[in-house]
Amino acid sequence: MTFLYPSMFWALTALAIPIAVHLFNFRRHKLVYFSNTALLKTIQQENAKTKKLKYLVVLGLRCLFIAALVLAFAFPYKPDAAVSIDTEEGLVGVYLDNSMSMKAQSSKTTLLEDARESAKSLLEQFSPSTRYVLMTNSFEVQNEYPMNRDEMLDQLDRMNLDGHPVKMNALLDRFGMLKKLHGFDQATLFVYSDFQKNQFDLAGVQQDSGLRVVAVPIQAEVQSNISIDSVWLDSPVLQVGLANDLHVKITNHGEKEVKGLPVNLNMEGRNAASATVDVEGKASSELAMQFVLETAGDTRCSVSLVDFPITFDDTYQFVLSTRPTLKVVELNGKESRSAVSMVFADDPQFDFVSMEPSRFDLNGLSQAQLIVVDEMSAINATLRQALLEDASDGASVVFFHDEGKTVDTNTVSVSDVAVRHEFFSDMILDLPQQADLPQVKQHVRLLPASNTTVLMHLDNGDPMLTMRPMGKGLVFDFATTLDAQWSTLADHSLFVPLMLKMALLGGGVSRLSYTLGVDQSLVFGDLPFEGLEQLRIKKGDGSFEMMPAHEVRNNRVCLFFQDDLPESGCYELMMNDSVYHVMAWNDSRLESQMDCFDKEAIGKAFKETGIELMAVLDVDDFAGHDLMQAMARQSSLWKWFVLLALLALAGEVAVLRFWK
Repeated sequence: MTFLYPSMFWALTALAIPIAVHLFNFRRHKLVYFSNTALLKTIQQENAKTKKLKYLVVLGLRCLFIAALVLAFAFPYKPDAAVSIDTEEGLVGVYLDNSMSMKAQSSKTTLLEDARESAKSLLEQFSPSTRYVLMTNSFEVQNEYPMNRDEMLDQLDRMNLDGHPVKMNALLDRFGMLKKLHGFDQATLFVYSDFQKNQFDLAGVQQDSGLRVVAVPIQAEVQSNISIDSVWLDSPVLQVGLANDLHVKITNHGEKEVKGLPVNLNMEGRNAASATVDVEGKASSELAMQFVLETAGDTRCSVSLVDFPITFDDTYQFVLSTRPTLKVVELNGKESRSAVSMVFADDPQFDFVSMEPSRFDLNGLSQAQLIVVDEMSAINATLRQALLEDASDGASVVFFHDEGKTVDTNTVSVSDVAVRHEFFSDMILDLPQQADLPQVKQHVRLLPASNTTVLMHLDNGDPMLTMRPMGKGLVFDFATTLDAQWSTLADHSLFVPLMLKMALLGGGVSRLSYTLGVDQSLVFGDLPFEGLEQLRIKKGDGSFEMMPAHEVRNNRVCLFFQDDLPESGCYELMMNDSVYHVMAWNDSRLESQMDCFDKEAIGKAFKETGIELMAVLDVDDFAGHDLMQAMARQSSLWKWFVLLALLALAGEVAVLRFWK
């Protein structure tokens, strides 16, 4: 045990005061005459021994009180609880959490700026020969080699907000790897962060006896924030000139209710809709905003609100994509013109192709938004698997079944249509009770799975049309075929809207947006890529451009992103010099939650994992005090000496009052 203020030991000279009081009894004795002196002599001898013992006990308690109080003011601490600033053998790491939440307002400027200035003051506490590494959320290699003080200061000045949060276990494992890589036996990591609960994860971190951690929590003065968390469409089918509703989820992370918050929808640089919303504290609200697309293609959109000081989550960017043409592929081995071709072949909105099942083109299938299989009997297992993979990538695949375990040859009619299902929401407004529905002369008995929706029933209770999700797309199964010997479906007025709706659902393969740091691989099934083309990712304003890593798998192009995009916004996927697709990227909303751990919770979390947490300091500890003093002040040994002093005082009072 060592003392931070050993000069306080001079105060131990105060022990002479109670000793002097007990050695020199200045009280005057009063003379009392008594007749039986023999009896008094016996009583006096007995009382003298008791009084002497009592005085010695009181003297000891008073001395203990003074000594314990002096030792408490001398501030005791364990010598191994401080970081040596003279060592040249250890590595010092400084982690600055430069995620978006560190943009919050502090008592001075922002959390990140306070952390930066504190880290600069920290460097002054170490010897000039100390080696440093700077760690940020991006794990930049140029900052992770041993630097001297000047290089470290320069890198601290260059560091800016990065935006991608990092789990604490990944940070500690990374620092441990750097310690071993550069040949250091001992290393100390100073962690400057707001220690948000959703990022402070120590599960699975590797134990390292040579690694020590000093936590420096830095948190905002006001824990409030309003964020736009997500958007989604009322109908996944986007068509030019038709109204659609955009739903927006807004969350209030603060305690106070917000009323009349303005929210704006922007489309291609112009304001398309505005609304206001009320959000209670620690709650979410949903808002619906109506819009109409005027042109086909990719429309850059954003929903925004005004909220300070955290602004990264006040805007949610997304892209509404409508294709100028939709590709429809029919697998049909018959020479005559089919009913499917009559729907799509002469419509300029569709690119219709008919293939024989025995001569199918995988590349052509992967680029289709709708694939229609007229007869299941002509489909082998390989082709069926390829069709299901196309559905997983976003296409609509329609099977007309002419084979099955059981074929019912009784003539029945369609008796029930799920008009309330969203599939029919913009197709059938109302269905009369005596509606003329298709007749079925032959049908197979479909066995729907648990995730299957029956859209049509026959009057004998068998499913006529089912829909099931498959990855990003949909699979539709008809219990009959379009042949006149099987059903009258091809000649019925319901057939055309059914086919059009399935094609439009397959056309909605594009996601509204992606999340930085989360979506690290994208798959494009309809990209006409043959291997010689040049793929590039370019920001809409031209400020950034890169060539993404990519590969071709089963005629699908896979793009890989390893935190390569610098910031949120709209990016163009270009093939050679042509824009193929526009993608919107947003920052993760994990940091929008302003729940942070305090000092006590941080210490408890490290203790449970066995990682050596040396201290939990404040950012101001490095500016006005020596680092050794700042570390020693984390000791709680002085509390035990204060407790000992109080016990001594209580013991003295008890002796004087109750010892007769």
